[in-house]
Amino acid sequence: MRLRESERVMVFSLACYPEDSEDDHPYGPLQVKAGERKWDFYPYEIPVGRGPRSVEAEAAAAYHMVQGDVEDLLLRLCAPDASGRVPTGACTGEEDWIAPVAMSATYNADAAELARDLALSWVSLHRKESVSRIAGTPLSALHAHVEAAPRGACVHMKGTSGLTVSLSRETVLKALATPPATLLDALEAAAVPDDAWRAAEPKARELLELRHQLDDEDAGEVPPAFWVDITTRGHTRFLEEHAPFHVRRLPSGGVVLATHPYRTLWSLWADALFVLGLMP
Repeated sequence: MRLRESERVMVFSLACYPEDSEDDHPYGPLQVKAGERKWDFYPYEIPVGRGPRSVEAEAAAAYHMVQGDVEDLLLRLCAPDASGRVPTGACTGEEDWIAPVAMSATYNADAAELARDLALSWVSLHRKESVSRIAGTPLSALHAHVEAAPRGACVHMKGTSGLTVSLSRETVLKALATPPATLLDALEAAAVPDDAWRAAEPKARELLELRHQLDDEDAGEVPPAFWVDITTRGHTRFLEEHAPFHVRRLPSGGVVLATHPYRTLWSLWADALFVLGLMP
């Protein structure tokens, strides 16, 4: 398959699992894997020029090299046409389909049901249900499950830097009662890159341009460069803590929430809920 964003050509495997295979393969009805190993999808080195190196800029460049491909793949799987027959899907670097807010990207065919990500996450964690088993549950039924839980019930979400935050039943119910347009606007407002990311962007763009020049056979003479590893703990930590979020409204009426696969969507949701006054 040729990826539209990066134009990389990669081999992907597509598997279809019947319902009775859920106990052995909790991946959902359809699953796509990149390459023979999941790490084949991520760039592992980048060219840099002379002068001081910047781990932050190198990590930011790595983000740009893969992020468009993540969204491309998710939409090819979930929305290959305008039928809307796939209501929801997600992308992760993990093996299983976990809580949507703990994934790196989610797709919802109807933006009016975006709160499904939050409700599905809460129900799966509180009831210890496999997400792939209940992902197709109507939003109204998920709402009823949250409503039926004891007052004050909470689940624990792992945030940035490993901090654990409690997500209460009451917060989820308030989010479900929030107009979908208001919730989507809050998520968009929360998706602003932080200061550390903005500081790294100019140098990251230079690195991407250098890589483009090296790949362009007609570019003529290019600056001297050498390749460096971008899979170090410093690179991955920067992406885990600072990779920006993308809230993408689709012409079909759906919506994609996405970040780098090293990060999760929980920080985006937490910030949006806080801005709306739904979460302390």
